[in-house]
Amino acid sequence: MGRVHPQSEKTSMAFLRKGFLKSANRRNELLCRLDPAPFAAIVFALLYIFLGQIGTPDVPPYKWNVDRVTLQHAQKLPKANREDAILIALTRDGSLYFRNSRVVPNQLPNKIRDAVLNGAEKRVYLAVDARAKYGDVSALLPYIQLSGIENVSFLTETPYRSGF
Repeated sequence: MGRVHPQSEKTSMAFLRKGFLKSANRRNELLCRLDPAPFAAIVFALLYIFLGQIGTPDVPPYKWNVDRVTLQHAQKLPKANREDAILIALTRDGSLYFRNSRVVPNQLPNKIRDAVLNGAEKRVYLAVDARAKYGDVSALLPYIQLSGIENVSFLTETPYRSGF
C-alpha cells in the first residue's frame, strides 16, 4: 500500500477540528412532524374569503336584467347612477321597471311626477334591452311625455377593447 501524503493528513485533521466532517459521526434523524404554520395560513385565508362573502348581498341593485345596446361612441351619463335618478328599464320580454319595482305603463306618469317633486332631475334614463321589440319602446315614450318630461336618455354600453 502506498503512503499517505503528510499534507493531506493535516488538512483532514483540520476539517475534523473545524467540524466539517462531524456530520459523518452523527446519526440520522428523520423529521416526522407536520409544521402547522402553512396549514394555519391556508385556514385563515379561506376564512377571510368565506366570511367576507357573508356581509355582501347576493341581490343585484336592480331586479331587472337588461343587456343594453352597444355603441362605438356612447357618452357617459354619471347622473344616471344617482339614487334619485328616474331610471326606467324595459326588458326583453316587455316588462317595465321604474327604479326597482315593476310597473304597468299607466302608472308611469304619476311615478315620474312624484320623483320630480321629491327632487329628482328632470330627465328620464331608459335602459332598454337590445333584443326588446321596437313597438314596446315606442309605446313607452308617450307615457313619459304625459308626465311632462321631455329629456329622455337611452343608456348604452361601449364595446370592450383590449389593449392590443
